[in-house]
Amino acid sequence: MSRAVETLAFALDELTTVISALDDAQLDDATNCEPWTVRQLASHAANNQLLWGGMVTGQTMVSVEETMGAVAHEGALAPFAADAAGRALSMWRTDGVLDQVHATPFGELPGSVVILFPTVDAAVHAWDLSASVGSAIEFPPEMVPAMTAVVEATCTDAAREAGIIHLATQPPTDATATERLMAAAGRTIPR
Repeated sequence: MSRAVETLAFALDELTTVISALDDAQLDDATNCEPWTVRQLASHAANNQLLWGGMVTGQTMVSVEETMGAVAHEGALAPFAADAAGRALSMWRTDGVLDQVHATPFGELPGSVVILFPTVDAAVHAWDLSASVGSAIEFPPEMVPAMTAVVEATCTDAAREAGIIHLATQPPTDATATERLMAAAGRTIPR
């Protein structure tokens, strides 16, 4: 398995773990991705994986409107997220998908670049969800270099101009490595 797919698998595991830990009582709570609730943000995060995977395999798994509108999945979120993650990884493991050039919101890009966007999306939204319910995740130290490379490659002015990445924020001086990455991705780190 390529390093890029391994990093995506890590980010998806973080996302599905956070979603699986959500309590039903938290699903209508507000998130740091206003105006979305926890259920809407979790639904968006799972659907976004299907959207990107479908983009590179020529499959329509979910609509852009449903994904970007954060249409809430009404059933149990844990199996929904696990299914979306598994299907997305399967699409990214398709022979040649990382080498082929694909049409994206940023123009024509090789799959080896496109995969960085669902990776950052999964990781950042895992953090968003966990922070929104009061227990922000921390990436294991051994994954910080890979996630730093993903954030540096995706959290660019071009991505901000396209409206998919927020402006960077200033992390607190005592911020952890994960918090610094989240600030680079436009998240405000609470203290």
